Amino acid sequence: MNRVGWAAAGAVAVVLGVSGCGGGDGGTGRGAGGASAPAGPRPEDSGPITKAKMRVVLDTVTADVGAPPNDPDWARMDEKPRPGTLHECSLRYKGFDTAADTLDVERTDALTAALTARGWTKSPKGEKRTAEDGTIDLILAVFEKREWSPVLEYRLFSDNRTLSLTAFDKTCVERIGPVENPIPGLRTPWS
Repeated sequence: MNRVGWAAAGAVAVVLGVSGCGGGDGGTGRGAGGASAPAGPRPEDSGPITKAKMRVVLDTVTADVGAPPNDPDWARMDEKPRPGTLHECSLRYKGFDTAADTLDVERTDALTAALTARGWTKSPKGEKRTAEDGTIDLILAVFEKREWSPVLEYRLFSDNRTLSLTAFDKTCVERIGPVENPIPGLRTPWS
């Protein structure tokens, strides 16, 4: 090919590259050959909430309010969920009162505030029960955000206190099918 031929071929290549046909990215964000360029980081609270993301939410929100770490026995239950059950559709955090960490109503209220500050919507239904001596011995609350619904539960027993968050993947719960609501009157992902 002579110089005129090479010049013409070069001009065609430049025109095709500028118009987005082949070579360049043409403003599409795709590199040469049409491969996608790496996407920039998403905003922290965008996209679907995966089970892994939900695990991080449970662990960080409870740590941020000073709740004890997830009980190892409860943590193991999430490692091998039974297929076809609500266990498959949920993740759990369960903290028990210890000598170093006292679980109380204030810590439970702080957990509620931390969840709502992160964009979780608290359902108007829930329960706060007061014992005969005036102490609050039960708090139940349901939160929602996209496809997940965590249920918060605080219980005061005679010898200890527990705080738990059980997060349900609503899409999975719908796939599993109807189940009995274990807490009558409380709005849950499956009621």
